[in-house]
Amino acid sequence: MDLTATYFVLFSQADKAAQGGVVESLMWLIPPALLLIGFFLLMRPEQKKRKEMESLISNLKKNDRVETIGGIVATVVSVKKDQGEVIVRIDEKTSAEMRLKVRAIARVLDKTDKNGKSDQRNEETASAES
Repeated sequence: MDLTATYFVLFSQADKAAQGGVVESLMWLIPPALLLIGFFLLMRPEQKKRKEMESLISNLKKNDRVETIGGIVATVVSVKKDQGEVIVRIDEKTSAEMRLKVRAIARVLDKTDKNGKSDQRNEETASAES
């Protein structure tokens, strides 16, 4: 094949690509679009979780029953929002207290009843949700 025939074949193939080029030229948009959709599907739940945590921390007050990320159930003694710390009582008999960072609080449990026992049904519901 001579050089002229080679150019003819290449130009004819380029012409075919140009004719059906709308769909083919838009094909490069699919991977970035999928990445963008995946990014929003991952980021939206994380933003929602962060807002819930900020709300939990801002509403934290004395005598709230909390569970830490380590699984310790305790009662809030004081909240130092400016320092980002919470002092909790982990044992009622010995009045043992512990100082935690607010980010160590996993969730706030329901209020205790008059006997000092928490509503176990609501705690089980909360643990099933998380």
